[in-house]
Amino acid sequence: MDRDLLIHKYLHQTLTNEEQMALNELLESDPEFKANFELEKDLHTVLIDVGKESLKQQFVDFENQEQEQQFEKTSPSFLRYAIAACLIIGLSIFASKYFINTTSTDDLFAENFVAYRNIVLPIERGEGIDSPEKEAFFKYEMKEYQAAINAFETEFSRTQQPYYLFYTANAYLALGDTKNAITLLEKHQRFKDDFYEKSRWYLALAYLKEKNQNKSVMLLEEISASDGYHHKEASVLLNAIR
Repeated sequence: MDRDLLIHKYLHQTLTNEEQMALNELLESDPEFKANFELEKDLHTVLIDVGKESLKQQFVDFENQEQEQQFEKTSPSFLRYAIAACLIIGLSIFASKYFINTTSTDDLFAENFVAYRNIVLPIERGEGIDSPEKEAFFKYEMKEYQAAINAFETEFSRTQQPYYLFYTANAYLALGDTKNAITLLEKHQRFKDDFYEKSRWYLALAYLKEKNQNKSVMLLEEISASDGYHHKEASVLLNAIR
């Protein structure tokens, strides 16, 4: 019985009872076959763990082509082992780096993001909400972020005060909507108002969350080189990213 076909059917769980017995006998009696079997099994596991279906399919196609061309008759067996081992090592490194980076950017954002406090119209206990502007900031303080966004957008349309862009972006970040937050923060940067430096910090965080590491690092380097808002935090975050 074709040995490669046995391995292939084992990996895809299609062995008959008779084929399973033949495989077991080979594993016990042939050390070279057993080594090849273990390598291909490990590679198959890595491909599944990484979750790259296209890579997995390419490997399946490679296996099928290998069977058709009787690869073992024309190439030394050690070459097959080397190829499989390199694939295992390479894919393992890729998987670890990819998943670590993906996880760490989300974690770093979560560790550093706090919606900026309301310093425009702080709401005092017992104070009446007697204007649309106060209503907007009251919603923000109560963490009713979607309602705050709607109110801030209305007030920005009415007054063109740029701080509404800043606070609307903060509300979007609190809701996990980084794309809208980035659009608003980039727009806010053009005004260079009293919230300009704070806006740069939140824009760097938004880029980080959105996996745009180059833009995030560029901004953080500029912030850390200044004496402005959160310049020390920017240095710490840069070290964590690198």
